Amino acid sequence: MKPLNPLEWNAVPNVRGDLFQWMSESARLSFSQRSQLRSFRPGQLVFQHGDQGKEMYRIIRGILRFSSMRSDGLQMVYGLIGPGECIGSSSLIDGEPVPQTAEALGDVRVQVLSAEAFRSLRNDYREFDDALLRLLSRRMRLFSASMANNALADVPNRVALRLIEVALVGPRGTLSVPITQEALGLMSGVSRQTINKILRQFEKDGLVTLGYASIELADIDALKKLADFI
Repeated sequence: MKPLNPLEWNAVPNVRGDLFQWMSESARLSFSQRSQLRSFRPGQLVFQHGDQGKEMYRIIRGILRFSSMRSDGLQMVYGLIGPGECIGSSSLIDGEPVPQTAEALGDVRVQVLSAEAFRSLRNDYREFDDALLRLLSRRMRLFSASMANNALADVPNRVALRLIEVALVGPRGTLSVPITQEALGLMSGVSRQTINKILRQFEKDGLVTLGYASIELADIDALKKLADFI
């Protein structure tokens, strides 16, 4: 059966968290054939912190936000992920509950791989297992960089790294961050007022272009240099 959307079986260009980049066409097609399509409305939870993970998800449209929240409502936003990104595999591997909450920011469509289908793919395709290892290794590197950034970086350094982490390729091929300054502040651990001040300076320096509820990365090399402060 021919997929309805090419993102169901093709690797998304420039998405480093897409398992498909390390898999053959045969393995990608098998993944698509064994998965089911599911849609989520804006604000709907894909899963919640502490849930027992029973599925793996690959986004084919829309954006998910990862966060954790205390009982008093204080929230920490880890990041945003878009088309091509894969989530939920760690709980299927170790059997532990999911460590974050995933929420749809808009209309989201995903491929859902059941635990049984996940196991069968691992058995049938060694390259799928290898792709999982690569993905988990990449996330550990990102986690280490984020920890160092939070502990050692000045606020502008932290904001630069967060911008790079959540940037998505837009229709014109440019990198943009489709979130509010308040959400970026939650991710960076600072107030919205501080974020606005830093972004205005970034715009003055030619690093970003600010628009309504969006931030376009105008000089990605300069932002990377600022983020890579160690």
